[in-house]
Amino acid sequence: MSAHRVPRMLAVAMLAAVVAGGCLPAPNATSSAAPASSPSQGAGSSAKASASPRAFLAAIDAFVERVSSGKLTYHVAFDGSVRASINLLPIAGALDVSGDDFSSSFTYDFSHDYTGVGKIRVQVRAVNGHGYVKSGAAAWRAIKGFAASQSYVLFKGVKEASDVRYLGAVRVTGKTLHKVGIPGALLIHPSTIPGMSQKEQVDDTELEVVIDDAGRPRSGTWKLWGKSRVGEGSGQLQRVEYDLDLTFSKVGSKISIKRP
Repeated sequence: MSAHRVPRMLAVAMLAAVVAGGCLPAPNATSSAAPASSPSQGAGSSAKASASPRAFLAAIDAFVERVSSGKLTYHVAFDGSVRASINLLPIAGALDVSGDDFSSSFTYDFSHDYTGVGKIRVQVRAVNGHGYVKSGAAAWRAIKGFAASQSYVLFKGVKEASDVRYLGAVRVTGKTLHKVGIPGALLIHPSTIPGMSQKEQVDDTELEVVIDDAGRPRSGTWKLWGKSRVGEGSGQLQRVEYDLDLTFSKVGSKISIKRP
């Protein structure tokens, strides 16, 4: 694909593309549960933030209690980009979570790399164990064989404290907070990229979240490394990399997720 002008047929394919049901294979990302030996810093942190072992252990325990309850609600605004071969597509969107249900809406911005394409909105939703997807102006479709491993609920892999990696203390607006790493978090699957992409695969993900002493998520970053094939037939193999910044809000507030 050209980095500057998309052929007319490809542009039409992108605009008309609908993510097929069942195109969300389970991620195979893994993450160590061992605590980090040295702290890492997040955005807005100061250089010498520190927390006592008792403080960060209590924060992690509170976090695990929240996210493993099956009742946690939160809103996440995110923005960043996905890099596919030579193309860099800006992304912006939001995710609402209520227990095991979620509703995600985000746009891929093709306007920087492809003339006449613009932004394409993708929506993914799961209610009562059933998944649904919508791309552009196409109708909603059920995701066949939807499973928990395909869920965009970010903390689904956290069941106990050993599932959380402590990454150190960070100083944010005068307060000492805690950065943790979360295993197996899926925020966007590369199968949602509109166009002539196929056989998408997730190789690894990385979610780092800043939490407060009460275990509430405040901000974070999410990365994905994967691959897909582009074009007709077997397609050309290319790398896919997501890099997003996250801001959490409405933690514990009433959020309702409805079937489309």
